[in-house]
Amino acid sequence: MYLEPYLKCITSFYPSLEIHTIHWNHFGENNDILFLNNQWVFRFPKHDKALKSLQTECEQLTYVRPYITLPTPEPVFVNTDTNILGQAFFGYPLIPGEPLYAETLDGSPLPIQERIAQNLAQFLCELHAIPTKGAPGRTVTNETAYDYWVNLYEKVKQSLFSYIRLDKQQQISRHFETFLNERLNFEFTPSIIHGDFGISNILFDDEEKRISGIVDFGSSHVGDPAIDIAGLLKQYGLQFVDTLSEFYPNLEALLPRARFYAGTFGLQEALYGYQYKNQESLENGLKEYV
Repeated sequence: MYLEPYLKCITSFYPSLEIHTIHWNHFGENNDILFLNNQWVFRFPKHDKALKSLQTECEQLTYVRPYITLPTPEPVFVNTDTNILGQAFFGYPLIPGEPLYAETLDGSPLPIQERIAQNLAQFLCELHAIPTKGAPGRTVTNETAYDYWVNLYEKVKQSLFSYIRLDKQQQISRHFETFLNERLNFEFTPSIIHGDFGISNILFDDEEKRISGIVDFGSSHVGDPAIDIAGLLKQYGLQFVDTLSEFYPNLEALLPRARFYAGTFGLQEALYGYQYKNQESLENGLKEYV
């Protein structure tokens, strides 16, 4: 899509919104993002899957925000009752901050790292404790999780193995099969999870030296809370997760599953690239396997 149709769509639904400045990020996999007046963030889905995700995300944010201390997106401008790409969107007040890059975390003094760990642990404790009954979006239970990961493994073999060298194919097979053969891996307590808990969705206030907000709940659903721990493990490493465990009770019990999930993230990105013909995502997801 082009910028002009997005702006026309916004002003047709919200004519009283005066637009003075525009910054446009159209490089995301799932959404085009408009920053208006340095005050509002508007997200427009780029494909049908992202559109359905956006519709659920609005409901999910409304459901979880009363339980969460950290700032999260508050949909103010909403048009999600449509299946037409370029017309579905929601807009929310800009949450200040920059992505929490690994370099930022690693370069921070230990007391600041502990504060960041405490901020993130509090968020996850609050999120994972929210009642799941009546929560919007999909649910992955103990009973359905096994089939989910079996199906993902099959997709990886069928779609990606032709790109991957033999020793890495064997490594991937061991990774999945060891996990799938242990039934204890499917005896978790389902919780509401963020589902994409990584660098770009964790905002850091460099002046205050603390987490300023959590964004992009498009992957949020009821599932295994170890998936959120896996996001931190993948991006920031085991040492930081160990620090987090001081503030998140019984985190150690989640680590075996978190290690497995973290080892699938690149393959999931590659699968996305394969399915949606996104060469950048395909190559980026496969870079450690070719």
